[in-house]
Amino acid sequence: MTALSTLVILAALLAVPLAWLGRERGIDLVALVCAAVLAWISPLSAAWVVGLGVGLPLAMRLAERNGGRAPLAGVTALVVLGVFAAAQLSPGIVWIGGAFFTLRQLHVIAEWWMGRIAAPSVASHLRYQLFLPALFVGPVHHLPAFERQCQRRRWDLPDFLNGAERVLIGAFSAEFIGNVMIANLRARVGHAMADSNAFLRDWAISAMDWIMLFFNFAGMTAIALGIALMMGVRLEENFNRPWLAKDLLDFWSRWHMSLTNWCRDYIYRPVMALTRSTLAGLVAAMLAIGLWHEISFYYVLWSFWQTLGVVLSRTIMPNLASPLPPGLRRMLAPLAILAWLALARPVIGLLL
Repeated sequence: MTALSTLVILAALLAVPLAWLGRERGIDLVALVCAAVLAWISPLSAAWVVGLGVGLPLAMRLAERNGGRAPLAGVTALVVLGVFAAAQLSPGIVWIGGAFFTLRQLHVIAEWWMGRIAAPSVASHLRYQLFLPALFVGPVHHLPAFERQCQRRRWDLPDFLNGAERVLIGAFSAEFIGNVMIANLRARVGHAMADSNAFLRDWAISAMDWIMLFFNFAGMTAIALGIALMMGVRLEENFNRPWLAKDLLDFWSRWHMSLTNWCRDYIYRPVMALTRSTLAGLVAAMLAIGLWHEISFYYVLWSFWQTLGVVLSRTIMPNLASPLPPGLRRMLAPLAILAWLALARPVIGLLL
C-alpha cells in the first residue's frame, strides 16, 4: 500500500463511528471527512468533486423545468471527460480518485439523460460522490442502489464483523501476499532469467505483475468493501474468482466487474446498437477500459490486443481445445488467459 492509500484507509476507518450518528446524517459526515481528506491531499480534486457535486444536480433540475436534458447531458459529459483527460495528461496534477469519480459522474449524467432517474438532491449527490471507502480504489457503485442503502441501513453486528474481517483479509492479501510474497517471487524470476531471451523474460515478469496486481487490487477492494459494510452499506463486488474463467471474455466479466459493467452499459451496448456490430462495441469498450487506465498509445495497442484475444477465444480456441477432456480444458484455461494477458507487454514493446 502507498502512503496515500494508507491515509485514505485510516481516515475511512476513523469515519466508521461517524457513519452511525444518524441514518443519512452519518453518511453526510463521512462525505465531509472525505472532502477534508481530498482537500488536504489534492485541493484541485476536492474543488472539482464538490463543485460538480453541487452544481450538477442544480443544473439538472433547471434543465428538467426547461426541457434541456440532452444539451446539458452532452455538455457536462464532454466537460467531465475533458477534465479527466487533462488531469491524465498533466503529470504534475495530483488527481486522487479521479478515474473512479469520473465514471460515477458520467453514470449519473447518462441515467438522468435517459430518464431512468430524476435529478438527485445536492445532499444525495454529494453523499454518493464523496463516499470515502470507495474514493481510492472504487468500486464504481450506482447512485439508485446507494441511495436506497443509505435510507434503509441499520446496525447489524454480523455485517459489521464481516466487514472488519474483509478489511483484515484484504490487508493481508494486498500487503503480505502481493507486496511481499509475489513481489519476492517476481524478483527471483527476474534474477533467474537475467541471461535469458529479453522477450521471454519480459513475458514472465509481466505474468508475475498480473498476479501481483490481482492480490493488490483485490485486497484493496476488499478493504473498501469491508469498511463500507462496517458503515452499513453493501457496495458492488469487483472480483468474482477470475482464475476460474473459461476464456478471455469470461475473465473480463469477472475482473474489475464494476468497470466492465460500466463499459458494457454505456459503451458496448450503445455502440453495438448504433453499428449493429458486436465487434465495434467490443473494440469501443476495450478502448475505453485501456484509456481509462492511461491515455497513451501503449494502452490503445493494449486495447486492440485484448480485443484480439476475446475474438480468438470465441472463434479459433474452442475448435483447438475441443479434443481435450473437459477437466483438462478447465485446468489449462486460466494458464492460457494469463499467458495472453502477460504477452501484451513484450509484444507491444516490439511495436513501440
